Amino acid sequence: MQFVGRRAPVGFPLLALFLFERTIAAMKSFEIKGKVWRYEGPGGWYFVYVPEALSRRIKDAARNPGRAGKKKGGFHFVRIKATIGKTSWNTSLFPTSGKGGGAGPYLLAIKADVRHKEGIAEGDAVKVQCSLL
Repeated sequence: MQFVGRRAPVGFPLLALFLFERTIAAMKSFEIKGKVWRYEGPGGWYFVYVPEALSRRIKDAARNPGRAGKKKGGFHFVRIKATIGKTSWNTSLFPTSGKGGGAGPYLLAIKADVRHKEGIAEGDAVKVQCSLL
């Protein structure tokens, strides 16, 4: 069993560490499914919410220094490569505030260029293949 160059802390259950490492490895790529919605403020950006459970897993994986890639976004942004259909682009997941001021789910902005190439409109359901950078 390998623990990404780390030794298990004394008294730390090996099974828990093994499961943590498997979760981090699995998070190198993931899929986001959601409905596209339009922000009504300046610029009228289009977004997809990342489900809360997946957002928590991404946050844990992004904090792990042994993950694939060395780029870290500032202010809790997470750098990813996103693909919808045949269109790929590098971007960041935007953090949001949750209920009670805690961390909420991430947002993924869908660029106009991507929406036009893939025929995506507000309210459409999309599947986005992602990988951590």
